[in-house]
Amino acid sequence: MKKVDTHWSPSLAYIIGIIATDGNLSSDQRHITITSKDEDILILIRDSLKLTSKVGKKSRGASQEKKYSVLQIGDKNFYNFLLSIGLTPNKSKTIGKLLVPQQYFSHFLRGCIDGDGSIGSVSHPESKHQQLRIRLYSASALFLLWIKKELDQQLSLPGGWIYTSPDKSLGALSYGKADSTKILHFIYKNKGILYLKRKLDTAAVFMGK
Repeated sequence: MKKVDTHWSPSLAYIIGIIATDGNLSSDQRHITITSKDEDILILIRDSLKLTSKVGKKSRGASQEKKYSVLQIGDKNFYNFLLSIGLTPNKSKTIGKLLVPQQYFSHFLRGCIDGDGSIGSVSHPESKHQQLRIRLYSASALFLLWIKKELDQQLSLPGGWIYTSPDKSLGALSYGKADSTKILHFIYKNKGILYLKRKLDTAAVFMGK
């Protein structure tokens, strides 16, 4: 199997964002698995990495229906690279700051939002108008705090808040309309080919495109 090129690029940063949210590092110190409802993005990732791996299907939880697509990458060098930037096996509750170069952070964040984020709208409590909201979900508060800090530094965002589910199992970093609009322009500028079309279609409504 061809080895993954671990030189930083917009595409690699996006893929690492996907792995940080929808990926898993096996305990065998070699395999990385990415699971998604969107088969198309896994095919784009596979082709971007110049791999020949098959995109398969799997079920999750108690369901027997294989409605999720899965891409497995077997590459010890890539695995060790991911460890070197801060990813670990069983990372969901422990992931924190990752060593992502600042110039590639927008691509990394687009991957995170495509992996485990949402772009949508909520009804304003008074006007009832639909207002843009971007949310990024994670079981690790440290990860969400790091993302918020990076966005504060790069975009000078005045808002953003983190809330947790009642059982403390999941957190979400959420932004209101003005900040969300800035984030959309940030992550979709020079986006290349790696993005979820359905999320870009939603974003385009709010970006005036």
